[in-house]
Amino acid sequence: MPGLGTLVDMTGIVAGGAVALSCGRLFPEQLKNMMMKVCGIAVFVIGITGIMQGMLTVSGGNVTVTGSIPLLISLVVGAGIGEALGIERRIESLGTLLQRQVRGGGNGFADGFVKASMVVGVGAMAVMGPITEGLYGDHSMLIAKAVFDFVIIMALTVPYGRGCLFASVPVGILQGSLTVLACQAKAFLTEEALASLTTTGSIMILCLGINLIWGKDIRVANMLPVVVIGLALSYVPGI
Repeated sequence: MPGLGTLVDMTGIVAGGAVALSCGRLFPEQLKNMMMKVCGIAVFVIGITGIMQGMLTVSGGNVTVTGSIPLLISLVVGAGIGEALGIERRIESLGTLLQRQVRGGGNGFADGFVKASMVVGVGAMAVMGPITEGLYGDHSMLIAKAVFDFVIIMALTVPYGRGCLFASVPVGILQGSLTVLACQAKAFLTEEALASLTTTGSIMILCLGINLIWGKDIRVANMLPVVVIGLALSYVPGI
């Protein structure tokens, strides 16, 4: 069922806020950190699985790796473009600007809403989760995101209040729209394009998992052009 993963994610956001409002202060910081690490491990495994699905081909009992050259080109060129454009920095600046505008109005509810929406509504999983769901009917990435968002919103709701729960609304709209677009685009994507989308998107998810587990600072948002470059190269014959 298209959209099921986003519904689960929205439920996780609301549940995380509700738990925080009722008994969030009883959760020690150590437990929250452990839950984040576990989420990171799940994200890491999902990324590895997607990369294998996109690059490995089994034929006659033999396993072959395909698409390594276009993948390398996509990573180098796409990440370079993302770094030059400063995509992640611009997203963070937008979030900071919105928060300042909200704080200027003295609205604590809106402050929590904007903060939570920027955290759980922007990122690799928020983009690739609904696309994967729309293309393959695979909800696993969004279900993992739901657990991740549960922990995030629970942590944010304690200082920012009930406005954080309503981040589920823009998340539902944005991710639902991406799922619908992916469902429509599926008919026009070649097998090579689907494999490229799976591989490049999964690499972004893998990098996010690395950030969560080991506290690294890979600027995953700057890798968004990698997906576009990979799709373009998939239509070039002979690569």
